[in-house]
Amino acid sequence: MESKFSSERLDVRKIRESARECQDEHRMAIYDSLLYVDRAPNEEQQIQQLARRVRTKFNASDISKYDSAFQSNISRNHVCDRLSPVAPSVVFNPGKNLTQVFASNLRDFPSLKWQYFSAEEGVHNIYPATNFNNADISVSCGEDLDARSKSIYASTVRPQTKHLVILVDRGSEVSDDLLNIAKRAAGIALDTLSERDRIGVLSIASNIHTCKDDNCYANQLAPATLETKRQLSTFIQTIKKDSGATNHTQAILHTFTLMKNSIKTRGNNALNTDALMILYISSGHTSGSEEVKTVMNTIVDENAKLNNKVIIMTYALVEDGKTGLDELAFLRDMAEQNSDKYQVIPSQLETMPRKKGIMTVLNIISNLPSTVGRFYSILPNNMSTEPVFTLPYMDNIGKGLIMTITQTCYYNNRLLGIVGVDLNMGDVLEDVTYFEEGELSYAFMIDNQGYTLQHPTLPRPCFVNYQPMHADISHFEQVPGFSKIRQSLLNGESDSMMLEVPSNATLTQKKGKDTTLALYTWRKIDGTHYSVCIVLVEQDFDMKHLRHINVPTDDKVVYHRLDALPTESQCMHLKQLATKESNTMMLSAGSFTAPFEHLSQDETKRMVQHYMAYLNDNTRLIVNPGLKPAIKNDVAATSGIDKHWKNQAESSDNRDYIVRRYIATTNGVYRIYPGTYMDKSMDPTKQAWYTRAMDNPGQVTLSAPYLDIGGAGYIVTLSHSVFEGRSDQRHSSEDRVVSVMGIDFTIRYFYKLMTELFPVCTEENIRCFILDDKGYLIAHSGLIEPAGKGPAEQTHITHKEPLVANDILNHAGFVRKKLCNGYNDRTVQRFYQFNSSFNGILTNLVHGEHCSKYEITHIPDTNSFLGVVNQTCEDITAFCPCSMVDRLCLNCHRMEQTECECPCECSLEMDQCNGDLKDHEERNPSCAIPPEPVKLPELDPEMVSGLPQCFDPKCHERKSKSECFGVLDCEWCEIDKDRKTSLSKPYCATQRVCFGGVVGAYTPYADQIAAEEALPPVIQSAPVGPVAGGIMGCILVLALIMYVYRQHVQRLRRQEFSHTPETSVRMSHLDNERDQDDDPNEDHGAGHTNIIIATIEHAPHHEHRRQNARMWRGGGARKVTMVTAP
Repeated sequence: MESKFSSERLDVRKIRESARECQDEHRMAIYDSLLYVDRAPNEEQQIQQLARRVRTKFNASDISKYDSAFQSNISRNHVCDRLSPVAPSVVFNPGKNLTQVFASNLRDFPSLKWQYFSAEEGVHNIYPATNFNNADISVSCGEDLDARSKSIYASTVRPQTKHLVILVDRGSEVSDDLLNIAKRAAGIALDTLSERDRIGVLSIASNIHTCKDDNCYANQLAPATLETKRQLSTFIQTIKKDSGATNHTQAILHTFTLMKNSIKTRGNNALNTDALMILYISSGHTSGSEEVKTVMNTIVDENAKLNNKVIIMTYALVEDGKTGLDELAFLRDMAEQNSDKYQVIPSQLETMPRKKGIMTVLNIISNLPSTVGRFYSILPNNMSTEPVFTLPYMDNIGKGLIMTITQTCYYNNRLLGIVGVDLNMGDVLEDVTYFEEGELSYAFMIDNQGYTLQHPTLPRPCFVNYQPMHADISHFEQVPGFSKIRQSLLNGESDSMMLEVPSNATLTQKKGKDTTLALYTWRKIDGTHYSVCIVLVEQDFDMKHLRHINVPTDDKVVYHRLDALPTESQCMHLKQLATKESNTMMLSAGSFTAPFEHLSQDETKRMVQHYMAYLNDNTRLIVNPGLKPAIKNDVAATSGIDKHWKNQAESSDNRDYIVRRYIATTNGVYRIYPGTYMDKSMDPTKQAWYTRAMDNPGQVTLSAPYLDIGGAGYIVTLSHSVFEGRSDQRHSSEDRVVSVMGIDFTIRYFYKLMTELFPVCTEENIRCFILDDKGYLIAHSGLIEPAGKGPAEQTHITHKEPLVANDILNHAGFVRKKLCNGYNDRTVQRFYQFNSSFNGILTNLVHGEHCSKYEITHIPDTNSFLGVVNQTCEDITAFCPCSMVDRLCLNCHRMEQTECECPCECSLEMDQCNGDLKDHEERNPSCAIPPEPVKLPELDPEMVSGLPQCFDPKCHERKSKSECFGVLDCEWCEIDKDRKTSLSKPYCATQRVCFGGVVGAYTPYADQIAAEEALPPVIQSAPVGPVAGGIMGCILVLALIMYVYRQHVQRLRRQEFSHTPETSVRMSHLDNERDQDDDPNEDHGAGHTNIIIATIEHAPHHEHRRQNARMWRGGGARKVTMVTAP
């Protein structure tokens, strides 16, 4: 049969030609010139590796996988075994037997982290197994580790408080190699201590050096906190060899002085309960027998003053050919306190026998963790089986804040080792963190030494990604009389006490009150070293609760998990998966009875369906899926807002400038329109717009511009508190807040609004601005300039208007410079606080430059101020010092009211020996918690691919700057790519085309943006001249507040909220719930949805409607009702 290739004969010559093209004689010459060595194959090793690799493919259970709870790759089927290098060759390893026990514990308590058993013989088993691939340390599961040299083990098997002084000999007789060994040994000994021990480190030679990070180290022993150990570890690493001989007598005298001062700090009983130890790391070289005798005499006399409680452990730095028998004998006699050998007679009668220590030889082959790291073994073992608790610390393996609980294991009075478990602090502290009993009340938790584990001025433990400062509770509770409560807490007592809280205690204050009463109630947590305290504030003594209300049958709740339960018409709202058919509801962690469980586990489709079934169930037959009792009422109370929001989105004159609308209840129920998929870790009550509204109840609050994670660029949030319902509909700032409502606007909207209200702002030499009560600019020409100078976060008046800032500081009744302590980031914050009760117009008629004039006034019922500046000269004579690199203050030792400086921060320094803050910083109140970062949830690209945008701004159809300016996702493109040249034909396009008005500019969401461009430039204004008369008269008409908050209240239908006959509704109706009827069993349906306030509506034509505006004042707080011409 003819071959099928017969028509395509192979040409051998062509093949050969192709082969020649592949040959490179030059490259071959290079390889020919290289040297090669013979390598014999190792078949046994290769087959073992190959078999082991293939074996793992068949056993999926052996493969470690990433676990979000542990934030590391783990295997739940194995333990990780790590052995001390000096462990016996035959040692009992209980790891495999413990695996089932550990696994059972994890199934029963899913919030557990690492479990382990550390044996006295040197075996360390950790479960679940991990390769430490996420750790800051580069080790593997099988590498050597002597866990007995770690603080957790040492503090468990020897729980007594240890007063330890480590001496490192750096004298001329110590070689560089031996000094490195001594430094490593000192670091290992330091690592064995816990925060309940006290530590001092001396570097000794002809003189004595101590750590300079804190002056107290020269005279005191400090608690061995993580911060203290970090500072001392750094000091040890910086020790350098000295040219002089070591003065051992001086070193011993200084050491015993530290010991005596430490015992005084602890109290007289410390001599009976605590352990006193000296670790003397030295070459042992002396000047002769006389010095040795003097040293021994000093030890005997000084130790007698402490009832011979001090144990001396000496470590001989041995170098071949240099270290002799005399040096070893001296160090041995020092450890054994052998005074008889030198005929030393104590100067005072000894009441207690001396305790002998041990001399250990150290050289380059010594295993330091198993020798120096076990120095505590000489202490008496009191056979304690009490659990030992650590302070919170960062988990180096899986990240996150954890604490460890350990306990000793004995068998027939023989110490086997310790068992331990690491607990996630988010789980341990969830009940304290999410405690809620009214608007102002709170809870905190401390240990038996006064260290604060959780307080409302500290962030949620789940979001801590750095080692926190362990501060005493007295720094947080600066209330007269609290010292008695603190002492009772430290004593482990349970009691209660009423205190009068001053106005500077911001946690418990509302505006307008100088003092308030607070009831402190505390109790020790059984079986632990911790106590909890509840602070119930006077305003929360008597509270009302909603009766059971139902979600209207025509208002089905839509949960925000649009990825799990998609709607029929999904779209993308800029960068977020959304729907414009309805709002979506999110239940934050605070809505659940077990917040940590909600955050740590995946939110499955079935769980979401259970939430929705329960919330939509008006029969109350479906089982509660773990929500707090008040959540269902909150969902029902906010249900009627959806129709109103959708109507606004379609008909409001401001719809082009609004990014989103939302409301959050105090219990954590969050509704947002357009309905949007959110990350479940987001807590609306921890956001700036929420906390600012809570700080200013009854007022409209404006936030400083910030970058929207949803893709809208820089935005400004307007928020307002919603009060608990009252039958007379009259409210004051003292009323209880039940929710906060917010609206996000584009940053340019407020500048556009300001210039349209006051056309004079666009005239030459005139600048207008709006700032909040902290001095951060909300609207200013400098925030919307193109060419890279545009919107930036945290732009302060001191950055843009230093002339004004310099002058207003002379008016202490208008603005004050203040301080607060940030314990979460260890800073002292300097900030400005403007008086939002200020009435009238502030001007520089007395202060300021001769060619400048400004006028500022408070915008009533808001947290904001309006200012106007005229500039007629160019001489710059005023500025506010600012760091161009970071937020550090230029002079942390001075702060004067009249000296202008940008908001900045200094380091918060603590006396490590007694826990007091330095420079009298304890007088400063605690800073409020900074807003928690919000992140976008991860989305499957295939799910969002092809989805249209929810709203099309039609930027390309907007032909003028006024039509384009401020519109959501639109930019007026006026600067070319070079950031200098103006376009001959400006046009309107999306932000992605010309962010900030610059063609081709990267958006802040792109990785390529330069770091320096994200920082606000410090611009120095020129002196200004007289302001045109009459501008401030416009301000006093309150036009701005009317336009910003509510241009006019439409005649809404009450039927939208409560199914009642159609009537007109004024704002006071919308602010609150209707009063409850006498019948407690009556179900009011959706009637209670009247707690929802009206949001910003149609922007009217300015002059006509502003002239028809007037104020209406009721019997309670001031309310604004707009009356407009038909």
